[in-house]
This record gives sequence, structure tokens and C-alpha cells, in this order.
Amino acid sequence: MLRSVGWLVLVAMVGAGVHFALQSIIQSGDAEKRKGPDMAKLERLQAADPARAAVVRAGMDKYESICRLCHHRLGTGGKFTPAVAGRPEEWVATMLAAYRSGTQVGPLTNLMAPWAKDLTDEDIKNLAAYVSTL
Repeated sequence: MLRSVGWLVLVAMVGAGVHFALQSIIQSGDAEKRKGPDMAKLERLQAADPARAAVVRAGMDKYESICRLCHHRLGTGGKFTPAVAGRPEEWVATMLAAYRSGTQVGPLTNLMAPWAKDLTDEDIKNLAAYVSTL
């Protein structure tokens, strides 16, 4: 019981930290922190490999909607979240599938699992492709 309460407190504290960090970024006026994804990189990929670019773009859209809040625009992570930028696709896909299934991966599983639980196999493939390009 005490362990469950500890996890709940940790989740609440991290959630509050993420909220206030995001508010700070939004209100800071720091244009670099508010930028969107690197569209020039995506355009270069589109010219070289349109099929791969479509997968990466779909992953980018999903990343921007659910991952960026904690892992940041460039996948560099934060105080409580790991960097994901440049990780191999296989690693990202394996981790997301484990989180989705509820497998205990590490101390932050309880934070990550709710975000991953509704991901489809295609979402995971797309996110893995995008994260590997960061």
C-alpha cells in the first residue's frame, strides 16, 4: 500500500513539474523552445525517399501531439524524462510496445504507460521512424 502511495506521489509531482515547465516555456518568449519540428529535414527526406518520409511525417505528427511535452522538440528529454533523439527504430518500437503492454520497464513506467496504451502498431512504427531521425 505504501509503495502505491509513493508512486502516486511521484506521478503527481512529475505531472506538476511538466505542467509548470511547459507553462514556463510557453511564457518565456524563447522562440527556440517554441519552434516546431525540423521541416527542412523532412523535406530533404521527402526528396530522397517519399515512402520513408510519409512514415516519418506520421510519426512526427504523433510525436508532436503526445511525446513532445515530456521529451521536448528535439527529443532531448528533461529533468525527469530521458532523451530519445537518435535512438534506433528497433529500440524505440520495443520500448513503446513494452509500455503499451504494461510491462514494468523502469522507474518511469507508470508515467509512460498511459501515453503508450492507446498506440497502434502503426503508431509505434511511425514514432520509431521519426524518433530515429531526431
